[in-house]
Amino acid sequence: MKAAFTLIPSESRRLIAKGVAAMKEVKEAGENGYTIICGGATNGYVAQEILGVTDIPPERYTAGTICNRVLCTTDADKRSPFPIILFKGQRTTKSIPEALNDFHLQTVIIKGANAIDPSGKVAVISSGFDGGTMGITLGTAVSQGLKYIVPVGLEKLVSSVEDSCSWTGAKTLDYSMGADFGMFITPNALVVTEIEALRILTGVNSKHVASGGIGACAGAVVIVVEGAEENVNRAISIIEKIKGEPVIPDFKGTCKTCRYACIYAGKDQSDLPEWLRG
Repeated sequence: MKAAFTLIPSESRRLIAKGVAAMKEVKEAGENGYTIICGGATNGYVAQEILGVTDIPPERYTAGTICNRVLCTTDADKRSPFPIILFKGQRTTKSIPEALNDFHLQTVIIKGANAIDPSGKVAVISSGFDGGTMGITLGTAVSQGLKYIVPVGLEKLVSSVEDSCSWTGAKTLDYSMGADFGMFITPNALVVTEIEALRILTGVNSKHVASGGIGACAGAVVIVVEGAEENVNRAISIIEKIKGEPVIPDFKGTCKTCRYACIYAGKDQSDLPEWLRG
């Protein structure tokens, strides 16, 4: 049996989050290690699904986001607290370094991405001088063999992650309409796109066959699934339940106090172009 459907980005994020929450690696971490849910809009959905809550606004569960037509950072005092760190399924007040130092091989680091390519490589944008979350997790994850679980929608598909990263680096940019940035290729990544989420949740095979749209459907992906009738019907049931997931609202930071090398940093709201005022 085959079926086709279209997902807008917020619907894709909900599907992917459900897939991440159902992963055996996440369940094992919930029993025997730490689950480190780093910041990011998609991870806001992941946190909701793992914790079974609805009071984590995805747009506020992030330090940086693409909104109002630019790469932007969010105001620290308006964010939902992150990361959320669980030990054996229970919330803890430990920091990421403290959780990693209390080493458990079952620990998982859930970190979103800004790019994925056809080979399955993923990369994340970083504007922080110290590399942000990747800077404080990369050494332990690579040296000790921890896995990054990377939920990422196919709207973020690029031709080559390696080429993308080679073109970035904050200090190499002479002009930046939005926060200046570099990109990390994420090693040891268990990537979860819409394709993997559907396989985890229902056992179907899937193919990303088209993308794009207008209005709220900008960034939409068209997916065709195939499998046993029972499995495809299960996939259809899941998709029908997530259709109508609200579009994530813009959550622009305050340009006046922004410290990044954006051409609008330091400007009053009245001095910004109309399209950026929000």
